Amino acid sequence: MKWEYKIVYINAKKRTSTGLPEEINEEFDRYGANGWELVRVEPKLDGGFMAFGFGWIHQTVGYVAFFKRPKS
Repeated sequence: MKWEYKIVYINAKKRTSTGLPEEINEEFDRYGANGWELVRVEPKLDGGFMAFGFGWIHQTVGYVAFFKRPKS
């Protein structure tokens, strides 16, 4: 079987109670309705900074979501 892939960036700086943009569920539902399957989500980190005595600290600025579906 051959696959096609979609990569979606989610901006995490737009905070809500869940930590993600509220419209992300609606967007992912649309992908699912179009046959896309969520395969993986990875955090996108900023360059980070040195914290006093704590070492190198990174902040999550977004997420990258990977989808796939059978190629038609």
